[in-house]
Amino acid sequence: MKQQKLYNAAIYMRLSKDDEQAGGSLSISTQKEMLTEYAGKNGWRIAGYYADDGISGTTFEREGFKEMIADIEEGKIDMVITKDLSRLGRDYLKTGFYTECWFPENGVRYIAVNDGIDTITSDNDIAPFKNILNEMYAKDISKKIKSAYKVKIKRGDYHGAFAPFGYAKDPEHKGKLIIDPESSKIVKLIFSLAEKGYGAMRIRTELARLKRPTPSAYLHQKDPKYYSKLYDGESPAIPYAWSLNMICRILANELYIGNIIHYKEIAVSYKDKRRQIQPRDKWLRTENTHEAIIERETWDLIRERYGHKGSFVRTNPPSIFERVVWCADCNRAMWLSDYTKDRRTGKKTDKRYFSCGTNRNYGKLKCSMHCTSYNDLYRYVLANIMHYAKLAADEPKRLLEMINNGAGIMRANEEDNLQSEKKETEIRLADVKMLLKQIYEDSILGKLTSGNADEMMADYQKEMEGLSEKLTGLNRDIVKIDGQSSGCSKWIKLISGYAGISELDTETISSLFEKILIHQAEKKNGHRYQKIELHYRHVGKVPPHDGKEESALIGSRHNYKT
Repeated sequence: MKQQKLYNAAIYMRLSKDDEQAGGSLSISTQKEMLTEYAGKNGWRIAGYYADDGISGTTFEREGFKEMIADIEEGKIDMVITKDLSRLGRDYLKTGFYTECWFPENGVRYIAVNDGIDTITSDNDIAPFKNILNEMYAKDISKKIKSAYKVKIKRGDYHGAFAPFGYAKDPEHKGKLIIDPESSKIVKLIFSLAEKGYGAMRIRTELARLKRPTPSAYLHQKDPKYYSKLYDGESPAIPYAWSLNMICRILANELYIGNIIHYKEIAVSYKDKRRQIQPRDKWLRTENTHEAIIERETWDLIRERYGHKGSFVRTNPPSIFERVVWCADCNRAMWLSDYTKDRRTGKKTDKRYFSCGTNRNYGKLKCSMHCTSYNDLYRYVLANIMHYAKLAADEPKRLLEMINNGAGIMRANEEDNLQSEKKETEIRLADVKMLLKQIYEDSILGKLTSGNADEMMADYQKEMEGLSEKLTGLNRDIVKIDGQSSGCSKWIKLISGYAGISELDTETISSLFEKILIHQAEKKNGHRYQKIELHYRHVGKVPPHDGKEESALIGSRHNYKT
């Protein structure tokens, strides 16, 4: 008698918001109970439960599904069981790809219980037709939702997940907005300052001085579960760190004069929930839908004064260091000013200055300025390249030994730190996954109320996403360091081609450097010093050409000294 194979089965469950209307027969708990019983009757071991609650089947960007796929790739699972094909997905092409190609290629048996589909048998001809019908259902639901949405637009309903800053959702009339007494005062203050002639930077400074919370900080104050990762444990000043973009968006938002504008963005398709920006001529404006916070006269005055400036965009001229120079503290691109003017003559000079993008957008509450002269940075980088290019051309063996000894120690220390951080992250990620499963089990068994379970799961899921992103970055950095240890010869060959260089251009910078990090300047013994880290391709950070970890840059505006 042939012995039955012992499978490690994954129980996959999915429920979209539209499915909830069908009642308890499709609920996650019902699916779990049914599929657990089915696997038990057949003697299969359940390797894990994977669920996506409130996620459409037209997308495969689902956390539970992706976790199951990852476990299959690791060899933990060789069977997937769902209630029916629509639980796996409603995109007939992608669903068919998994059932017809990916699962068989990875040695996975797939079963859709209610549809009678089992990939180990050959009588599954009905599966493609069921996939098409499932997608047609999703398409039909999408059309109905769009039709209902258009009706609500004509009524002037608001559909955002949260009420706009300055407003609250009317508890008595769904889709309607009412003025929020607290946050509306901040909106009025912003418009009042703009009416007095304040620019976005001065408004930002005044809001920070008066300790007026940002929209996200205000939402966190009302309900700490929102943006907890952003504000919990941070500096007390962070809730008042307004961005220039946010101030400009508020000043340009017609919501505050009682209008709602729809179709600024639309979904790419019913299968793809990514948003696509629409041109202005396709926007739909519904006027006088709710009480205005700002008077029309004030609005018209501010738009006349600032409207021609458009949104806050980067207007500085391009430079050879674009996308290469970064702030060493916040890891944001440095912003380059326009050419400065001579105070006496009013004419433009040849001087420009880098400053931290975070500082420019949020002020000193989030990061310091890290101001650096463009010309000084240019001279410093050119001197560094000239130094190593000459060594590479004249004494390549000596340079190879020097880089291996100096940079090798730095790389070893950096890799040790990364490996240690990776281990801690992996341990915490495993703990969070276990906690999520425990909460899920407790909610099913009634040990936790659904409200408490949802809140706890939301917090842990957010932490899990952050940890996963962090782990991906750490692995990428470790791989990069491993590559650098064998890249010294490549780098020497690359930089030797720049022997005799006398000036820099965009191609040179992008060919030689991964990034250039600018640290905040410090004063020592009456002199201004600023550390600049040059990270070359293939080898990363190399020992400074002048033997010093910090370089004194010359710049008349700041009285730099050597």
